[in-house]
Amino acid sequence: MEIRLAKPAARWGEALPAGNGHIGGMVYSGIGKDRIDLSENTFFSGDKSLCNNQKGAFQAFLAMREKITEDDYEGAVRASDTFIGVRGNYGTNLPVGSFYVDCGHDMKKAQNYSRLLRVLDGVIESEYQYEGARIHRTVFVSHLYKVMVYRVAADSGKLLNLKAGLIGANTAFQVKAAEHGLDFFAYARENIHSDGKTGVNLCGHVSVMTDGQEEISDCIHVHGASEVVFFIGMVTDFNETGRPGQMHGNLFRNFAVQREEGLPGWLKMRDQHIKEINKYMKRVNLEIQGTDNHAEAVSLIPLMFQYGRYLLLSSSREDSRLPAHLQGIWNDNVACRIGWTCDMHLDINTQMNYWPSEVTNLSETVTPLFRWIEEELVPSGRITARESYGKSGWVAEIVSNAWGYSAPYWASPISPCPTGGVWILTHMWEHYLSTGDADFLKYHAYDVIKESARFFSDYVFEDPSNGLLTCGPSISPENAFVADGKKYHSSCGCTYEMLMIRELFSIFLEASRILRIEDDLTAKTRAQANRLLPYRITVDGKIAEWNHDYPSSDLQHRHTSHLLGLFPFSQITPEKTPELAEAACGSIHEKLIPLENWEDTGWARSLLTLYTSRLGDGESAFGHISSMLEHLLEGNFMIIHPPTRGAGSFDNVYELDGNTGLTAGIAEMLLQSHDGVIRLLPALPSKWVSGQVAGLIARGGIEVDLAWKDGKLLHAGFLSQTNTTCTVKYRNETRILTLRSKERMLL
Repeated sequence: MEIRLAKPAARWGEALPAGNGHIGGMVYSGIGKDRIDLSENTFFSGDKSLCNNQKGAFQAFLAMREKITEDDYEGAVRASDTFIGVRGNYGTNLPVGSFYVDCGHDMKKAQNYSRLLRVLDGVIESEYQYEGARIHRTVFVSHLYKVMVYRVAADSGKLLNLKAGLIGANTAFQVKAAEHGLDFFAYARENIHSDGKTGVNLCGHVSVMTDGQEEISDCIHVHGASEVVFFIGMVTDFNETGRPGQMHGNLFRNFAVQREEGLPGWLKMRDQHIKEINKYMKRVNLEIQGTDNHAEAVSLIPLMFQYGRYLLLSSSREDSRLPAHLQGIWNDNVACRIGWTCDMHLDINTQMNYWPSEVTNLSETVTPLFRWIEEELVPSGRITARESYGKSGWVAEIVSNAWGYSAPYWASPISPCPTGGVWILTHMWEHYLSTGDADFLKYHAYDVIKESARFFSDYVFEDPSNGLLTCGPSISPENAFVADGKKYHSSCGCTYEMLMIRELFSIFLEASRILRIEDDLTAKTRAQANRLLPYRITVDGKIAEWNHDYPSSDLQHRHTSHLLGLFPFSQITPEKTPELAEAACGSIHEKLIPLENWEDTGWARSLLTLYTSRLGDGESAFGHISSMLEHLLEGNFMIIHPPTRGAGSFDNVYELDGNTGLTAGIAEMLLQSHDGVIRLLPALPSKWVSGQVAGLIARGGIEVDLAWKDGKLLHAGFLSQTNTTCTVKYRNETRILTLRSKERMLL
């Protein structure tokens, strides 16, 4: 499975991505001068701060709540001045710089050029004919050895004369000659999101091996070679107190095998790399055939599905020191220079990054996310709960960074929003549902869930108008409504926040039941869960976004947070809540009329795909995918977030969630497993005439294989690691299966 292109990349959005969860590279595969833009998982400006919550914020929050219950939205805005968070040295992920190799070849003389990414192998190759020789290049990033490998070879004679070096990006950067290569040092400093003085320090090394002659100065010169191999490694002092010399020592451990084995060592590293990444990528296989009329439109689906898995795996490995940020492991040097930053957004982006993890059999990728939640976000969130809300437990808001920033956003339009932490912790619950790992639930997830439930159990309050429990003030990310001719964001009883609290209480009570824990908090939340403000359908048949009837300021806003009960949760389903499902369908339809006014982005389209999949509407789901591939696809098959009226930028922004959201959407069209039922081909579009998928994971830890022909299920296979029973549904037929441990059952 390949992405194959016929010319070199001219810009970032055409370069091909490689990564190992630590180091990222965007490979241009140029002819005369090649280039790789380098990035690193922890290369963040800014620093950790425990002073992001204003003094007196709790009193300001109570004042905001009082004002809004009196419909005094303007007064609430004034009170928010002393509630909003303190940005401080928040920071952003930054690009490290670029590695270049200049062969001096004239592009006009090169023939038969091609480049490709072998998606299942994680290897980028390019080749061309030049003056009778075949020039071939290979790039990959080894997870085992923690280095990027770049090889260039000529197949006839020692024809290579090249120069290689490094150029810094928009941070302080130094290059020094070293034995058999170059040392480089980068400093994550910028003054858009921090003070320009704080940030992570990075140490890197480029080592060269060749059968030619090498000279080292401020760059590497190689003469008369038939083969040159470069090894690039880098480490940072993120969350460490070690000296630069210690960083350098850690780095050089990754180069030991190369020096011992010489030039042939790169082949061993490549073969080990392919074997290692195949272990993950080949767990799932997808094949789809369309009709002759639609074969081209359908042919991209398996590639895009696997590409999203590849991008997630390249960005987030078990030993990654941070979870995937907005751009995964890469950095386009755009997101870090605009207002919304390259960080861990908690109002959709980080969540969507990881939506394919469980269902597409990449469960290991969530490990750094969970570690970050436990070690960074929760401790910070306890401070925010206490200082901004006057409560125990923990809470996190709309954005976060490398150090677990949890305070309210620093501008009132998108603050307060205390359920960002709830949404991200649901991944821990999904991990348990998908793996059945009781130790993970007991020793990692449960305390995170319980502390969050403790906060929100105290946070909800009674609405005197109806005796139900409501919440807020908070926002419906990131939309606004119009009251008395003015635009406002905060109100009480937002549908988004209510559904998050409802989901949290449900998860907490079920986790407590599984672990046989019954205490005052479980009793309290059980009683509260039955009194939470319910969904409301508007007079025109839509899911209400707010607990009032003020109109939206932007009916076609890119965010649809009030529909999250449809996906990723299952509070709204056609089976158990048909009226709400119909209203959700109406809300989606409203967003797209007129179509040209929809605020189109990759992740927003992915959400529409997922929503319509849950509604069983495969035709609409595939329509959203087709629109995404037509309008939002870069030359390297990455999906973009273009500048929109609500999220301005000076250029298109790459976001990992566009690709991972698409992968999750395709999986959801083929297999769903919410509410204890495994649904086979629940949203199969007519254009996906025949096909098969193997290796998807249903909740309960059941591996599912499917094959269909002419739109009808041929057979299904089920494999569980334990003895279990499961309920399986295909169209109108439901069966209960008894599965024996590690024995595949065919249906």
